[in-house]
Formats: sequence, structure tokens, C-alpha cells
Amino acid sequence: MRLDLPENAEFIIKRLETAGFEAYVVGGCVRDMLMGREVNDFDITTSSLPEETKSVFSDLRVLETGIKHGTVTVMVDGQPFEVTTFRVESGYSDSRHPDSVTFVREVYRDLARRDFTVNAIAYSPSVGIVDPHGGREDIEKRVIRAVGDPYKRFSEDALRILRALRFSSTLGFQIEAETAKAINTLAHTVKSVSGERIYTELNKLLLGKNCQYVIDEYIDAIRAIIPANGDFKSVSRCPGDAAMRLYCLCGEGIEATLSALRADNRTKHICRLLSVSTPIPPSLPELKLYISSLGRDDAEIVVSYRKAVYGEDEEYNSSRVLSSNEPLFISDLAIKGNDLLALGLAPKQLGAVLASLLRAVINEEINNSREELLEKAKEYK
Repeated sequence: MRLDLPENAEFIIKRLETAGFEAYVVGGCVRDMLMGREVNDFDITTSSLPEETKSVFSDLRVLETGIKHGTVTVMVDGQPFEVTTFRVESGYSDSRHPDSVTFVREVYRDLARRDFTVNAIAYSPSVGIVDPHGGREDIEKRVIRAVGDPYKRFSEDALRILRALRFSSTLGFQIEAETAKAINTLAHTVKSVSGERIYTELNKLLLGKNCQYVIDEYIDAIRAIIPANGDFKSVSRCPGDAAMRLYCLCGEGIEATLSALRADNRTKHICRLLSVSTPIPPSLPELKLYISSLGRDDAEIVVSYRKAVYGEDEEYNSSRVLSSNEPLFISDLAIKGNDLLALGLAPKQLGAVLASLLRAVINEEINNSREELLEKAKEYK
């Protein structure tokens, strides 16, 4: 079976082979090619030691991006390719990083250290597919299975537990029974992983097409990772936004979660906005004031979330109001602050007067015309 590799990736493999070494693309890129998915990053593994790899590509720019662990980055036509020496790992005293890394010359030994069978596949145009752990069969069966003993794999690196859940969610695969048992048994060990790494995996999990299944099936594992006590059953109904889904999952525990995961500012803003949001009003004038008080961007977030999760906004279409040309914000008024100053109002009055004029327009007490707004403004002098 021949896979379609980018020209630059094939160039690196062929040059290493010409120099007497083995070289393959490996891991997720092979999995995704076999599944017909788009591939953006191609990782290359080789029997050459880092210094040997640097020598093979002495005419190109080579970066020592992770040379202690056998990785250098070869730049080809401005495109980076990580090239890593076959290796085995031992000792995971922190349940995350290997205490020691040993370089080896056999690809089979390298593949044996990897997390899941679907990621333990290598390929080169000259050799073909190298798949000692049945990864292709598991791809066909749509199964996530640990390489070897799942308890050992997860004890080595607790982040693999989240990766298993993420792959199940994003690929739509089921998790093999023994691997699933190990996840539930060792889920508590994920607490040893940094909040940032958990956050990265969790975001991807929450955006997966299979996320609701994963949450339903592995809620105990999810609870071990974050203080989840929200509306578990509605996560998949949320719009396709990881921050909204995180808030739905966490509920009252959101602040503790945001802190523990060191979430980015956008996620913090959305979660906090949703935590203080109120039901979408039932009347059209109230709906306009509701949107006006939030601001356009925040209103779109709140409305889309509450419509999806709570089924609100049945009578009036908030999206239609938001996309209309009706005045909803002070900036939509036909007069500005300078017009009020010209009437003799004090600068400190401007914000309150403009807000009052907007409410009058929204409540249809006056039209949004310069003449009517100025006449109404005189009442505040």
C-alpha cells in the first residue's frame, strides 16, 4: 500500500535512507492518512542519532528543538519537519515524563513505547507500512486500544488518559474494554499533569463529534480531571465552542476549573459571562434592551448558548434582531455626545442621557431621528 506523502517529507526519508539509515513518517499522520483525513504535520522517526541526522542535512538549516530526547527539526523550503531518533523510555517517577531515554536502532522498539495502536504505525515509500500492534485493524474497527498493558501505558504518562478520551471524541472511536477499565481506575492520576496540558486536551475533546458519548461513558474520569457538576447531558447541544461547552460541563465549579486549567482570557470571559446571564426576555422591547445591555458580541454568545441549552427565545428571533438595522446601541443613535454638549448638557451627563434616549427609541416612545432625539434631550437640561 502506498500513501501520498508530501514531496518534502519524502525527500527527508529518502536522504536518510541513502545515507544508510531507516526513516519513516509515524504516528498520527499515518493514522490520518489511512483514514483519509487531512494531515498538516508529518513527524519522522529514524534510526540515525541526532548528530548523524544533523550531518545528513548539513546543507540545510537544522534546529536542536529537543535533542536530549532525540529530536531535531529539519527546515525544507521553509517548512519544519521534526525528525526523532528511535528510542525507548524508562522510569516515569512523575507519571508524565520519562526519567531516561535510550536511543535504539530498531523501529519496532520505538513503536512499542507509543500510547495507542492507531498511533503506533510507521510508513516509508520503500518499506511500506510497519504495524506490529494491529493499528490498521483497530482503525478499521474504530477502536482506541493501548499498546501493550494499558495500566502500564497510563502509569507512565497520565496525560495519555485524556488523549484516549480526546481521540474517542474527535475520531468517533470506541475505547477498548481493558483500556477503558484502566482509564477509570487511573483517572485520578491526571491531577499530576499541568493544567495547561489538561486544558489543551480537554478543549479538543469538547469539540469532538463524539464528545457527548465520552462524557456520558467516562463522567467519573471527567470528574477526576475537573470539578464537573454542570449539565452533562446538554454539552453536545451547545454551539461548537469549547468555552461554552466547558461552562455547561462545569456549572458552579467553573471558577475553580478556570483557575486550575489556567484558561485563556477568551474562555474566562465567556464562562463568566454565561455564569451571570439571565433568561432571554419574552417581549421584543425587553429583548432589544437585553441585547443592548450586553453589547453585540456578548449578546451573540449569551443568546446562542441559552437558545441551544435552555430552548429560550422561541417567540422572538434574537439573531434576526441582532442582524437588523434597528438601533440597539448608543452608537446607532442619530446624535452623538457633541450634539448634547451643543445643547448645553454637562459632559458628565452624556452617558446617562444617551442611554436614556436609546431606551426611549427601543421602547418606541420616539423615533431615531436627529430632531426627535434633540427635542427629547432638552428634557435633561
